[in-house]
Amino acid sequence: MSRFNSISDVHSFLDSIPMFQKAGTSAANFSLDAIRTFCEALGDPQKQYPSIHVAGTNGKGTTSYLLEKIYSDAGYKAGLFTSPHLLRYNERVRVGQLEITDQQMLEFFRTADDLFKEIKLSYFEISTALAFWFFAEQEVDVAIIETGLGGRLDSTNIITPEVSVITSIGLDHQSVLGDTIEEIAAEKAGIIKESIPVVIGNITGSAKTVIEHEARSKHASLTYAEELDPKWNKGTVTLKKADIEIKTSFKESVNRWNVAISFLVTEVLQDQFPMPEDRLLDAIKNFEGAPGRFEKIHPKYEWYFSGSHNSQALESSLEGIRAIKSISETVLVFSAMKDKLNPEMFKYLRGFKKAYFIEQEGDRAAKLSDLKGNLEVELIGESQKENILNELKTELVIFMGSFYFYPIVKRWTENVS
Repeated sequence: MSRFNSISDVHSFLDSIPMFQKAGTSAANFSLDAIRTFCEALGDPQKQYPSIHVAGTNGKGTTSYLLEKIYSDAGYKAGLFTSPHLLRYNERVRVGQLEITDQQMLEFFRTADDLFKEIKLSYFEISTALAFWFFAEQEVDVAIIETGLGGRLDSTNIITPEVSVITSIGLDHQSVLGDTIEEIAAEKAGIIKESIPVVIGNITGSAKTVIEHEARSKHASLTYAEELDPKWNKGTVTLKKADIEIKTSFKESVNRWNVAISFLVTEVLQDQFPMPEDRLLDAIKNFEGAPGRFEKIHPKYEWYFSGSHNSQALESSLEGIRAIKSISETVLVFSAMKDKLNPEMFKYLRGFKKAYFIEQEGDRAAKLSDLKGNLEVELIGESQKENILNELKTELVIFMGSFYFYPIVKRWTENVS
C-alpha cells in the first residue's frame, strides 16, 4: 500500500526533507552513490534518451530554457530539468514546454515509494530522479539537464550526455565548491565525459586552462563561444563569425554568450538533431527569457525581478537597469541568503534612489542585523508592504537577490492594480 494517495501526500513528504534553500549544505548529498543506486533500481531511465548537460556559475538557467525553446520549436519533444523552482515544485520538470502535472508526479512517487524507504535521497536528488523517470516515460527526443550545484558531485552527473556545456565560471557557493576560481572550474569541469564534446561560454584565464586540461585528459573536443565573436547592441545579438544578427528580448548583454552557446550546441548536434537555421533564429528571437532573470514582474508597472546573488550576476543586472534608467533614479528592493552577503556584493547595491530590504524565513536567510551597517536600507514587513508598493507605482523598481525571494515578490505584487 503506497503512502502517496494524493499530491498533498507528495508535498508533505518533500516538505519533511531539508532543502538547500533553508538548511544550506546540510541538505545536500555530495556523493553520486545514492542517486546512482536509486536510478539503477528504477531501470536507469537517464540512459533511455539523449541529453544535453548544462553547468556554470551564471547563465546555465537561461541557456537551458533557450535550448528547450530551440529544440521544441524545431519539432523535437524536449525535456527540461532546472532548479530551484520559483513558485511550484512542478516547474523543475517540463516536457514540450509544459510542467509535469500533479497526477504524473503522484505516479512517480507511488512507483518509487519502496525505494524511498530503502535509499535516503536529498531533496535535489529526488527532483533529479523524478526528471530522469519522467523523460523516459514521455519518450523525449532530447532532455536538457541543468546541474544544481557545481558539476562533479551534482546528482545530475550520472548521465552521459551528447554534449556538455559550461556557461561561465565565477565565485559562488565557495563553502561547497572551493575558494578559488580554479577550484570552482574543476568542479564544473567534472561534467566532462570521455570523448563527449564540450561547449564553453565566456570563460578566460585560469578557469579556461583548468577546463582545457580536463577536456584533453578525457579526449573531449572543445568548442568556444568566443569563436563566434558575439556582439551586443541594445538587445540585438550579432554572431560575427557566423554572419548572423538576431533581435532579442534580452535586457542584459551577458545573454549574447548564452545565444552563442546555444547556437554552437545546435551545430555540434546537427547530425543527430537537424536544425534549420531559420527555425533556430526564430526561436532565439521569440524567446521571452527564463523566469526570474530580469523578468518584468508586473504587467502595468516598470517593476523587474532579477535573481542575482554573486558579482557576475549583480553586474549584469545593473547593466540591465542602466539600459532603462540611471541607478540613481531606480528603487532597489533586496533580499538574500546570509551566506551570500559579502563586501563585494554590497558595492553593487549602493547608489540607488532608495533601497528596501525584506527578511525571508529560514536559517539561511539574511536578516537586517546581518547587513551590519554595510547598506542603508529600510526594512519592509507584511504590514508596510501595501503602502510602500503603492508609493512605488511611478518608479522603476528592481527586486533583486536570491531566487528564493521570487515567490514573495510575486505574492506581494500580484494584487497591486
